[in-house]
Amino acid sequence: MRLQVACLALLWGWSLSSGVEAQVQNQPVSSLQHLAVWRLEPLGLEAETAERLELLLRAEAGRIKGYALQPQQQTQAILSTKPILAKCPGKTKCLCKIARTLGADKLITGVIGALGEDYTFDLKLIDAKTCREERRINEALSGRADLLIGAIRQALYKLAAPELVVGSLLVDVPMAGAAVELDGKKVGTTPLKEAITGLRLGKHSLRIHKEGYSAFSHDVPVRFAQTTRVKVDLIKSVLVGLSYQEEGMAKPAPVAAVRVVRRPAMGSIEKAAWIAGGVALVTAAAAGVMAWRTQVLEDELEQAASATVPYLNASHQDTYQDGETYALLANVGWGLAGAAALSSVVLFGLELAGVGEESEESLEINPTIGPEGAGAVLRWTF
Repeated sequence: MRLQVACLALLWGWSLSSGVEAQVQNQPVSSLQHLAVWRLEPLGLEAETAERLELLLRAEAGRIKGYALQPQQQTQAILSTKPILAKCPGKTKCLCKIARTLGADKLITGVIGALGEDYTFDLKLIDAKTCREERRINEALSGRADLLIGAIRQALYKLAAPELVVGSLLVDVPMAGAAVELDGKKVGTTPLKEAITGLRLGKHSLRIHKEGYSAFSHDVPVRFAQTTRVKVDLIKSVLVGLSYQEEGMAKPAPVAAVRVVRRPAMGSIEKAAWIAGGVALVTAAAAGVMAWRTQVLEDELEQAASATVPYLNASHQDTYQDGETYALLANVGWGLAGAAALSSVVLFGLELAGVGEESEESLEINPTIGPEGAGAVLRWTF
């Protein structure tokens, strides 16, 4: 069974048109470095998925200050006349030739893959002038597929504009005259009218104090291209609000959903279904052997009893008891095989119906043998 995960990718205030890609921050094109994006190679992903992620990557690359992104159609048209370059295996030398052929100063390319719940991507920036790999970002993450979108966006900025990989912090204290310190340095006195910008990503130590009040100290997170808003009640010296907002972004324009198609790790229900099916096959085979042995012994006793001169004797008592034992084992085996087969069918039905996804169910199969026959108890906890 294949799992399809859909997530909505947002472009932060820009259109996807090629005209926008060539004009960034209203700067003259001549003053910008020419950037080209070439092929996001998929590993374990459908080509369509990789193409949509590349579309997202290109859209964001068109916004980076200081670069003019070459339209995708132009990139494809140029490389269509160079089939040898289009087969580049990813070595720096041939990537440099591609960048120069495209007339680009910088070239971004990479690989993206998925295995079960794990995702990985390897992006690199090639400098056409020096023919060297200027930067490379190799990251892995696990969990929801939509996390991949933000991670790739952040990786793009780390490649092309690492100085822009920063966030901001807005301190909201409804009290005037309190000193605000960040990482041991005083940054102002409340009320702070503007956010503290240009902060590295991660945790920062925030301290707010005023004479006559208990000082407030807390580690607050700063995220990429977001403003962390911290609201503090200094009277009680407690954090009363923590939220995030995109920095200077207009209303986002939605684009096509990124659909990640992959083979997930086998879930507990599917495992239980296969195990039950295996148990059914093994026990059915064993029951068949026992039934055959029972038939052989029955034939032996019947021949001894129906002979012209019957030759049944005391030794046949053991044969009769063995036959009863084999018959009992065969019946038990058929009962267990039937119960396991039924359980397997039920479990596969639950798996096909999507039961157990994003939830915590437990399934338990308990075979039972009693005076009235054999069976199994299926317990499903949800």
